[in-house]
Amino acid sequence: MTIYTVALSKGGSTKTTTAADLVSALADRGRKVLAIDLDQQGNLSTRLGLTDQSPVDSVASDVLLGTATAEQAAVPAPSVEGAWVLAGTHDLAELDQRPEVITALRDYLPELMDWDDVVIDTPPALGLVTLAALAAADQIIAAVACETEAYDQLTRLQDVISVRVAPRLRRGQAIHWIVPTRHDPRRLLDRDVVEQLLEQWPGRVTSPIREAVAARDAYTAGLPVSRYAPTSGIAADYRAALATIIDAQEA
Repeated sequence: MTIYTVALSKGGSTKTTTAADLVSALADRGRKVLAIDLDQQGNLSTRLGLTDQSPVDSVASDVLLGTATAEQAAVPAPSVEGAWVLAGTHDLAELDQRPEVITALRDYLPELMDWDDVVIDTPPALGLVTLAALAAADQIIAAVACETEAYDQLTRLQDVISVRVAPRLRRGQAIHWIVPTRHDPRRLLDRDVVEQLLEQWPGRVTSPIREAVAARDAYTAGLPVSRYAPTSGIAADYRAALATIIDAQEA
């Protein structure tokens, strides 16, 4: 089992879009995937097809607190065959006051036998819930929109991992992959951001993901981009970028 955590402490950084397409890419390879939505807004749950009418008995916060098992809480993802979801709900906001959750996923997820891979989507903050996801990860993926603010947040994420995660929670933890998103090669800033990423993070930057309306429309449709518009340029970008990550892990 490989545990992938998608993180960056900025809302709208395309974390959830990237996480949903990673779930889809793994499922397309015949992997059984558990998607864990740790954002109280539940956007990953929505992208994987869950709605307010979906039958959900237990949610992600229950699993972190140990009041339900992943097997009890996971529901099949309507949008991605071969994937299951631990739904994100507003209950997650309360967990940033519960220090015991920091090691909950790290200690629990490796024991799961029903899934081949786990994909965790994190909230846009570096609180205890996000620390739990970072501590659990075998692979940390930062989805970085090609804009200055998101790039600055990458440094903050690295600092939090170095100071709060790597020394004690997960020895040697680091950012493994960076996915540049919302990229338009016609914009000088976008080209500069990708160039700086490649220079500062050699060997860890995937090919960029273009900016496209299909990413927003896919959310409205409750689908990963690659399922909503499989022949689109952005879907091709995601397939190429995520194949780099998955192939490296399987090698």
